[in-house]
Amino acid sequence: MKIRIPRDGRPSCSLRFARAAATAILLAAAAIVSGAEAEPDTLRLTPTEQDYLRDHAVLRMCVDPDWMPYEGLDAEGRHVGLVAEYMGLLQQRLGISLRPVPVQSWTETQQFYRTGQCDVVSALNESAERSQYLAFSEPYIRSPAVLVVAAEDQAIKNLADVNGHALAMVEGYIYAAKLRQDYPGIRLVYVASMEQGLQQVAAGEFAATLGPLYLVAESIQRLGLRNLKMIGSTEYRDQLRIGVPKDNLVLLDILNKAIAGLTPEDHSRLKRMRLESEWR
Repeated sequence: MKIRIPRDGRPSCSLRFARAAATAILLAAAAIVSGAEAEPDTLRLTPTEQDYLRDHAVLRMCVDPDWMPYEGLDAEGRHVGLVAEYMGLLQQRLGISLRPVPVQSWTETQQFYRTGQCDVVSALNESAERSQYLAFSEPYIRSPAVLVVAAEDQAIKNLADVNGHALAMVEGYIYAAKLRQDYPGIRLVYVASMEQGLQQVAAGEFAATLGPLYLVAESIQRLGLRNLKMIGSTEYRDQLRIGVPKDNLVLLDILNKAIAGLTPEDHSRLKRMRLESEWR
């Protein structure tokens, strides 16, 4: 599936289809990651888990401050985006407050969780490196990763075709380790954000970039990058989880129960509201 942005800046039929497809993918994922039979307000917490929540009514939450539409921090330091919608619902059901830690970048957040300055990391993929510091909940958001190249590029049709070329990779993204292993011929050049990577591909500085479908589609449209196309989905997927310090298994069990308690209707409502507001 190739998606182009037309010259007049209006979404093409292909892009509208892609948006609808992305919505369908995320909404369908809700049924996979949710516990359909669970009662959302009855989490069946053990006495130890109940005591933990009473003793830890406010938790420090580390986020990616610049990863919209997934999540970000606004000018007042408030947590916003799809992930924020999920965290808000979990806070409500657990009766706690998740207080965002002020950070300037995802790199800073990584430094914070490595040094024990986060009680919760709101959304990230699991990896061997991160598992040195964190334990991970079950996933609550899934999305395929897509390859983005210049619209006129006819040579690159998949990741294998990027061998021998430079690919813009957001520093800290999980895909970097996988690409180094699976496609050692790709030259990774690190950038600060998905926006920067897309803009540099559009300017011809790099051959390609790689990112989550939901994030890439929204960013291309918002930035008006008419000379880019997305080439289907790759073998990689985002499986966003909540991270906690690896020795805090009580909190991990609590969060897993809360995630399991999210119904398909919860997932659909949160994702539909966010997607429709971003892509209207």
